Amino acid sequence: MGTTPTAQTHQGHPSATIATMHAGALELVGNHCDIEEHIKLVPATARVRGVIFRPIHAQLQKRGLLEAYNAYFADKHGAIPFYPLTDYLLRLAVAGALVATPAKLQEGMFSICKGNASEIVQSVLGRALLRLLARDPVRLTEQGLAARRQTTAYGHWSIVRHGERSIEMVYENEYMWIDSAIAGSAVGTFEACGLTPRIETRLVDRFNGSTLIEW
Repeated sequence: MGTTPTAQTHQGHPSATIATMHAGALELVGNHCDIEEHIKLVPATARVRGVIFRPIHAQLQKRGLLEAYNAYFADKHGAIPFYPLTDYLLRLAVAGALVATPAKLQEGMFSICKGNASEIVQSVLGRALLRLLARDPVRLTEQGLAARRQTTAYGHWSIVRHGERSIEMVYENEYMWIDSAIAGSAVGTFEACGLTPRIETRLVDRFNGSTLIEW
């Protein structure tokens, strides 16, 4: 298992840019989660493709909250280029605060990620995968791992199978919130497959742990 990275607070780290450019966003969520410390601990090398920002916009648009979100963030992201993961983390936290309240932003992030995962699975590509893989949720989860490798440049996920209807997704150096954002994605994926999962988050520390999924 990886260990929590050492804080990087030098001027070249993305956290320095965030503190300068997005003070209003930090003010909204800073007292309600660990975002300020969190983004300092994320390595500058941790990056994600711009395509993963778009589902945040879609979920907020459905709720009539996109204009409020855009008041905090005027910049745009192309689908293919890589961007600092810290950019995404701050935007997800703000979106969670808008969907729920700042005090309940973890619940908001869970809801956003759950809705996003459900919509992906129910998309045209998702429906095609379901026809092929729905009888084997493990294989469907493996497809999700493959997709992650195409959109992220940090950390490592692996699957441990405990039985016919039980798997554990193990995370090493996963800098998103495992017990809210990642858990929401797991629930949304399985529910879109017509399954009712029972999940348990097991944290080693804030960036390492696993999700036990039974159905």
